[in-house]
Amino acid sequence: MTHAYVIEAATQVTAGAALIFLSNLLFMPLLGIEATAASNAYLVAINTVVAFAKSYGVRAFFRGIAK
Repeated sequence: MTHAYVIEAATQVTAGAALIFLSNLLFMPLLGIEATAASNAYLVAINTVVAFAKSYGVRAFFRGIAK
């Protein structure tokens, strides 16, 4: 079961990372924030690691409660 949690968390986070990257490219300039694609990718990478840990942890927590 743990393997399935990792795959699900990775899929969710990958989709989220792509969406965040694109929305940052669109909205940061509108807010007056100068960001290159490289700095945007760095921020997305940090957020991706955090989001993966959160997604995996929350799912494991609730699976533990359900047992």
